[in-house]
Amino acid sequence: MNGRLQQRLIEIGAPADVCALAAELAELAVRDPLTGLYNRRFFDAALAQNIEIARRYDRPLSLVLFDINKLKQINDTQGHTAGDAVLKTFAGILKQTARKADIVCRIGGDEFAAILPETGKAAAGKFVDRFLAALNNESLSAAAGIAELPSENLLAAAAAGLIKG
Repeated sequence: MNGRLQQRLIEIGAPADVCALAAELAELAVRDPLTGLYNRRFFDAALAQNIEIARRYDRPLSLVLFDINKLKQINDTQGHTAGDAVLKTFAGILKQTARKADIVCRIGGDEFAAILPETGKAAAGKFVDRFLAALNNESLSAAAGIAELPSENLLAAAAAGLIKG
């Protein structure tokens, strides 16, 4: 939960159920309801914070963007329920492939991102290879783009590097 909100609730002596509800609402504000991954709001803040830390301590940081191939076609031909199932499958594989320290997010309709602390571009490439292989086992594919510090704009660099997987 937001630290300031939690502190204020404690200061005013809010009941435990109010504190629990506030924590639940705070979590809902940063989660994508379909996939359970973090959303764009959380991604933007987490990326900025991780960039600041990596630059301060001269540590590696990579960002990987994914764009699901043919999701619009699936939605158009099989319906949105099938498209939602693809999004959930994609998110599940991404969560399974990522390390606990990695931050995986759904940042748009069919766009996902993984913030990889302490990871250079070569290791990020291995992560992408593992993920795309697991995705292929589900008969899905995605484009992937990798960027690493010291890029001035990791998001733009990763987007520019999107290649069909």
